[in-house]
Amino acid sequence: IDSTVTVLSTFNNGGLEMLYKNKYEAAPATGENSFIVNIGKLVDDLIDNKVPSVRHRVAEVDFDRYSITYFLGPQFDAVISRSMTGKLTDAGQKYNIFGEWIKDYLGAIELFYY
Repeated sequence: IDSTVTVLSTFNNGGLEMLYKNKYEAAPATGENSFIVNIGKLVDDLIDNKVPSVRHRVAEVDFDRYSITYFLGPQFDAVISRSMTGKLTDAGQKYNIFGEWIKDYLGAIELFYY
């Protein structure tokens, strides 16, 4: 599942893992005044792979884990078919604007979690 930009605070709680060299490793837990910013594949394509997206997951933990997540994305009518330099994006092979893409993305999340 893809995403755009995610800002996350874990409040010193572990459990977030990032894929590094084909192995999931623990991400650093954020403190009271810090955040993790994740760039998703869609944004990675739009900015011509200048900042790589990172696959991640949340591991099961044996304690109550709290975090706050904020998802950012473009306006629904934003063109996502071409990168900043005009290259066809992966999403652009099927979608022209963000609203078309997010409709399918949210449907995939619903199917994934329910």
